[in-house]
This record gives sequence, C-alpha cells and structure tokens, in this order.
Amino acid sequence: MIGNKCKCCGSRYIRQGFLGQRKFPDLGSADPLSCSFVQTPYMAAFLYRLSFLSALAIAAHGVTPPTAIAELAEATTAEPTPTVAQATTPPATTPTTTPAPGPVKEVVPDANLLKELQANPNPFQLPNQPNQVKTEALQPLTLEQALNLARLNNPQIQVRQLQVQQRQAALRGTEAALYPTLGLQGTAGYQQNGTRLNVTEGTPTQPTGSSLFTTLGESSIGATLNLNYTIFDFVRGAQLAASRDQVTQAELDLEAALEDLQLTVSEAYYRLQNADQLVRIARESVVASERSLKDAEALFRAGVGTQFDVLRQQVQLAQDQQNLVDSIGNQDKARRALVQALNLPQNVNVLTADPVELAAPWNLSLDESIVLAFQNRPELEREVLQRNISYNQAQAARGQVLPQLGLQASYGVNGAINSNLRSGSQALTFPSPTLTNTSSYNYSIGLVLNVPLFDGGLANANAQQQELNGQIAEQNFVLTRNQIRTDVETAFYDLQTNLANIGTTRKAVEQAREALRLARLRFQAGVGTQTEVIDSQRDLTRAEANALNAITAYNLALARIKRAVSNVNNLARAGG
Repeated sequence: MIGNKCKCCGSRYIRQGFLGQRKFPDLGSADPLSCSFVQTPYMAAFLYRLSFLSALAIAAHGVTPPTAIAELAEATTAEPTPTVAQATTPPATTPTTTPAPGPVKEVVPDANLLKELQANPNPFQLPNQPNQVKTEALQPLTLEQALNLARLNNPQIQVRQLQVQQRQAALRGTEAALYPTLGLQGTAGYQQNGTRLNVTEGTPTQPTGSSLFTTLGESSIGATLNLNYTIFDFVRGAQLAASRDQVTQAELDLEAALEDLQLTVSEAYYRLQNADQLVRIARESVVASERSLKDAEALFRAGVGTQFDVLRQQVQLAQDQQNLVDSIGNQDKARRALVQALNLPQNVNVLTADPVELAAPWNLSLDESIVLAFQNRPELEREVLQRNISYNQAQAARGQVLPQLGLQASYGVNGAINSNLRSGSQALTFPSPTLTNTSSYNYSIGLVLNVPLFDGGLANANAQQQELNGQIAEQNFVLTRNQIRTDVETAFYDLQTNLANIGTTRKAVEQAREALRLARLRFQAGVGTQTEVIDSQRDLTRAEANALNAITAYNLALARIKRAVSNVNNLARAGG
C-alpha cells in the first residue's frame, strides 16, 4: 500500500494494487467542506479508475472514449430512484394511524352517490349488449361508502330482511288463533211447487175426468251469525312462543349477515388497496431495473463492464416487468371482487379513495375480547333460541292429543213470501193469486269439548323429533362457542403479529434502500458487482411489499376480530 495526498485538499489517501483499482480516502485528515473526494468517495474512486484506464487506451490505441465517459458520468450523477413511503412504526401498546405509501386521493362525497350506484331494481333484467357490461370510468369509494352501498345493494341482506318480514307475518298468523272467529252466512232462494189432482169418481161439482191443481211459489231470505272460540287448549301457547322466537331468530340472522357483509367488504377493500400499492411497487421496481440496466450498458460501452452484467440486468428487468403484469392482473381481480361484494351495476368499476393506513387500534385484551364475543355473537343466541323453538314445538305436538274446550254460538233470522200462483179446476174459473209472508229467528250457544282418543302415535313421534332438534341445537351451541373463541384468538394473535411486523418491515425498507444505493455506488466505482445491485434491488422490492402486507394484514386482522366479537356499535372501548 502506498500513501498519497489529495490534490484538492492535501488529505492522505491509500492506493491499493498495482493499477490503482481501489482507493479509499483517509477521512480523518480530509477537509469535508472543500474536498470533493471526501464528499463523493466512490465517485472519485470511479473517475480515478476511469481516467487511468483511459490513459492506457490512449497509450495502446491513441483513442479516448469520451462518449462512454460522458454516459458514465451522467449515469453516476443521476437522481436516485424515487423512494417508497413507509408505514410509521406504532407504539408497542397502541398503534398510531399513519398514512400509507403513495399519493392520497381527496374524494368529495357525492350526495347522490348511493342513489346512482344502487343495483337495478329489476333483478331479472340481464344485459344483452357488450356496451352494457363494459366498465366505464372508475368510481372512487371510501370504505364507509362501500359499506353503505353493500347494505343497500347486497341481495343476501335483502333476503334476510324479507325473511324477518316473513317470520313477522307468521307470528301474526299464530296470534290470530288466540281470538274468536266470527262469520256471517246469508241465504236467498226461490222455489215453486205444483200439485195436480185427477177426479176418478165425480160429483156434481167435480165431474168424473176433471182435475184439481195448485201452484205455490216461495221466496226466502235468511242470515246466520256464527261465533267459534277456543277457550282452552295445550297447543296455542307453545306455538305462539315458538313463533316469537323465530322472529327473533330471523333478526339475529340478519344481524349476523350484516356482520359477515361488513367483513367481506372490508377484506375486499383492503385487498384492493394492497393490490394497488403492489402495482406501484412493481412499477418502481421496473424503473429501478431500467436505471440499473443503463448503468450496466454504459459501463460495458466504456470497456469497464462485462456483457454478463448487462445480460443479468436484462433478465432482472424482464422479471420485474412480468411481476408488474401479474400485479396489474391481481389488481383487476381484486377490483371486480369488491364490485361483486357491493352488487354494483354491470358497467361500474371502483377505486379505493382511502389511503393505506393503520385502522383504529384494538384496546381490549384477549380475555376481554373472548368474554365480549360470548356476550355479543348472534350465533350463540340463535342456537339458544333454536333449542327453545324445538321444545315449544314438541309441546305443541303433544297438545294435539290433549282435550280442547271451545265455545260455539249462532243467531239467525229467516223470512219467506208465499204466493198461490194458480189453483182451481178445469170446470171452474181460476181464483186470483194470494200472497203470504212468514218470518222466524233462531239462536244457539254451547260449549264443545274435544278429546282425541287415538292418532296412531303421530303426535308423540312429532314431539320426539322436535326434542331431538333441541338436543342438536345444544351441541351446536358448544361447537359455535368453541369456534368463536378460536376466531377471536386467531384474529388477536394475527393483530399482534402484524403490529410488530410493521416496525420491523419499516426498518427493513430503510436498510434495503440504503443497501441498494451503496450497491449502485460500489458497482459504478468498480468495487462491487452487478449481482450486488440485483440482489439489493430484489431486497428492496421484497421489503416494500412486506411493509405493505404488514399494514394490510393488520387491517384484515382488525376487521376479523371485530367480526369475531361482533356488535361493533357497542365497542367504544375497543376503538371500533
């Protein structure tokens, strides 16, 4: 090793090797304000090496490669690759909400947005032209807007709402059995009777061979009022209790469907955010690979690089371009998944308007989360109701063979008009018609006792079937309870893991970015290899993707623990 002095500031530096391929300044003796060698050590080393090789080229061929020198200088002094924004590491106890990478789109909520994006009210209308399914301009949506649209448009929610109305109608039908039935029966009619009498042995007034005849007509009208009332039985009370529980059960199913929908939409929204940012990272990786390829080609043209380095960087660029194409494809699929969850019109596509950031923190401990989930989950209450419904239906089935006491009452009025239309004999003149009318009424009241004696065992079989359904509901309660705890624990552990990963991945991105910068400088100065640049670039891309995935995974875990606990409106303590 031979010590030398810097011509700029007089500081000492060390030249190692016969051709001076590596030079390292002694920073302890340099003037950092005036010495450009110290300010850009690798640049100075690279230019020194290039000038030395240029001198060799002049001595050998009398040619100086000025174009290559200019290209290398331009490539060396180029601006660094645009950096990727990082997620800020939250405190150990409570994560802070930090903006995600990339520009934040400011979206002004449209008052008519929900109306414009509502599903077609005619579900049987299908598009029959390609332009009817061609997606138009992308519609930015916040997560809150997406959730509101899903509640309006999602057909599963509409089905659950209709089922609630259906159960309410069934309850009204069951309640009707508690009231008496009252009916009115009316009758109206006309009848005519004719009688003819032939004389076989005559009298002076009715000679033999003559006939006597009479024609009578009657018009009648009547009305009867009937009352029937079941005073006591063993069926209606159990049926009414079962119907009320079925209404509550349908409402719980609606609540669970809303919770599932919120999780589905949140997951689709976060995955689309993740896909958008992965596309951005892939594009930046392509830009970085193109820059590295320019550096490798410039060094190769200068005679200080190899064709092998150029080929390796071309391969890396091709891989990054393929990764970009795959990322765009995943972005399109994630976008359509969100559109499907929202049940938007056929020609609508969406964009995420919210920035990628940490969602609100979860302030409950694991034990508190489990207990709260047991209290809030509608699935547990549903199984309890199903057991009660089954036992009430079993009681109603057995009541079919028990005595039933009822009341019956009726009141009726009748009226008739009788007319003697024709009467007389062949020997006499017909008399004039006569009219008569009659009226009557009737009423009755009584108790009716119905005692079934034998039904072939049908009622008992139906009761046993319902009791078995109740036992099944009890076991389903145990299974659901265990699954709820598993869901809460899994989401909670994922939440903690990804919260810790956010800080780790943030540091990894910073380190990978610095490593790539140094690898490029080392390669440009001739003290590094293209392999180092490629590996560092891959590490940076992977680190940025890991940082993004950590934030997305945290948000997904938060959405899952909210679903696992359920009833987020009561989770003020949990930040929900």
